[in-house]
Amino acid sequence: MKRFFPLLIAALMPLAAKAGNVDTFGIGAKATALGGAFSAYADDPFAVYYNPAGLTQIDSPTISIGGELLNPTLKVHNFKATDGNGVKVEPYDISFKDTSDNLFVPHVGYATPLFKNVYFGIAAYIPYGLHIKWNSNTAENPAAYNGFESYYLRGVVTPTVAVRLSEKLSVGFGISFGRSDAGTQRRIYAPTIPSLHNRIIKGELSDDFNISFNVGILYKPYDNLSFGLTYRSRTQTDFEGTVEVVGVDKVHATTEIDHPEQLQAGVMYRPNKRLTLTADVVWTNWSIIDGYTVRFDRELLGEKEEVFPRNWKDTRQVRIGIEYKLSEIVTLRGGYFYDPSPIPDSTFDMLWPDADKKTYSFGLGLNFGRLSVDTVLQYIIAEYKREIGGESVELNESYAGSTGEPGTVAMSADGHLWGYGITVNYRF
Repeated sequence: MKRFFPLLIAALMPLAAKAGNVDTFGIGAKATALGGAFSAYADDPFAVYYNPAGLTQIDSPTISIGGELLNPTLKVHNFKATDGNGVKVEPYDISFKDTSDNLFVPHVGYATPLFKNVYFGIAAYIPYGLHIKWNSNTAENPAAYNGFESYYLRGVVTPTVAVRLSEKLSVGFGISFGRSDAGTQRRIYAPTIPSLHNRIIKGELSDDFNISFNVGILYKPYDNLSFGLTYRSRTQTDFEGTVEVVGVDKVHATTEIDHPEQLQAGVMYRPNKRLTLTADVVWTNWSIIDGYTVRFDRELLGEKEEVFPRNWKDTRQVRIGIEYKLSEIVTLRGGYFYDPSPIPDSTFDMLWPDADKKTYSFGLGLNFGRLSVDTVLQYIIAEYKREIGGESVELNESYAGSTGEPGTVAMSADGHLWGYGITVNYRF
């Protein structure tokens, strides 16, 4: 088991990433176009994620495959760093933007009735992912001393079973078998030690096998009204790999960065045969990430571990979606959700840059009988420029003086992301 499921998701992992915080922006073009307000709708194979109980709405074997192309733009304005000796880090008061690649995030799912009132689904997808790059040249980007590349992602395969308990009530349960990878790169700020100053410190760690579960309830008191409730469990991780000062030394390293649990509740209402309205609330237990420690098997630069405080905060998202059936072939969709950042100013850094975001989505569904195609255009934008005025411990400690006294960093940041997605579905 420990070897089989990582092999299934190996094809997905190198391709998948996000350019914001690590929570997903959507799985499947239909759900994404509805702003992810899908727990009470959940009528395609990606019900495996949104609400496993929704599989009971699928009356014939269905396969879905697709992906989303992400084009991020992140900007830093007026970056000002002063080290612990009171020396300005040059270039001072500079603005720059990320150099992240356009990224493709795939998804595939299959669902089918098994026998009376019992249904099965399986899907491979990326519930969490991030990959950000900045210019590594400190003569152009002094923030590279804090970080110039970071990635963190989990890919899963989730077999799921759902049961219709009555005409109105269904339940579902799935187990996600996953693999997680994480890595960072940054420059060392040590101008008084020429042999170390500006060298790259690089970490690459992975957790080859981890498990979580999804459980859902779908209640339909009327044909045009349904309620959904989904719980996605916490995932415990055990990362191991290497941390190296490039050209100097490399050590074996371990850490734990768990994936948080989530609770999603929603409602779907059809006032008529053409119009569908959806609304969901998603709570994420980000506060489990109060920090993490990377432990070395022997000393690296005189230390046996490195501590990263985080102090992330729980978040609540409100998601809404609307769908209008123009004809038997064409369906229009739209969605919106507000995504507050879990990251406080005190631990903001270049490895996990994030801000409160607004997400708008628009989609088109085309139904050709057994074959259907769903598309989505997504636009995510920071609600406002995030202002950091010297309170970030993570930024300040990257510019320590000769006595170890932290520096002071001020900056502002914003950004946006365009997403283009498609999912092709076939009913047998």
